[in-house]
Amino acid sequence: MGAANLSLSTAALSTLICGLLGAPISLLLSKVLNRSRLHRFGVVLYAIIYTPVILSPVVSGLGLLFFWGRKGLIGSYLYQAGISIPFTSNAVIIAQTFVALPFFVATAVTTLQAIPREYEEIALVEGAGPAEVTFKVLLPLAAPGLATAFLLSFARALGEYGATVTFAGNVQGKTQTIPLAIDLAINSSDLPSALGSALILISLYLGIFGVLGLARTLKKLRERLG
Repeated sequence: MGAANLSLSTAALSTLICGLLGAPISLLLSKVLNRSRLHRFGVVLYAIIYTPVILSPVVSGLGLLFFWGRKGLIGSYLYQAGISIPFTSNAVIIAQTFVALPFFVATAVTTLQAIPREYEEIALVEGAGPAEVTFKVLLPLAAPGLATAFLLSFARALGEYGATVTFAGNVQGKTQTIPLAIDLAINSSDLPSALGSALILISLYLGIFGVLGLARTLKKLRERLG
């Protein structure tokens, strides 16, 4: 159960971080950059965000070590301050956030782009400022899509393996998530443990798909009643 608890806690934190980072980025991409002369910068930003999708998980883990390792671009300064990131639970969260963020942004951008611009224009005519348009118009209308973005990010973080094992290691009780526990059990020829961990992971995924299905059903029912 230690691996399951660690997976759930780190996936929840990384999903929260994905939301805190991904929501502003999605608004920037969908409502600002594509309407300005800086739309080419949006292409660069997309390329950076979707890097984990293109690269292999192991390469992503090596990239994280390059930035956050003891001799990395950022990690060297943290290490001098007495903070070590690799092979800790914080490394698990960073790895999960890194690979899950593209899923949040992709879903959120699609949702925000589907909102007609007329709603924003009406709010501006009524005297609303940019912040009010964002928090009282765009985000409430995008709430169902953003909820889906959170669930997809959580699912991706929950199943992350390659970048995690490279960047955080596979330390039981410290960095060992469910996918890593499955791999260790298989390598140790402990098939019952591997099967048990796999069933836990599958049950969690079924729960996520169940929530997504329920949300879609409620949305359709609301549209019919509305």
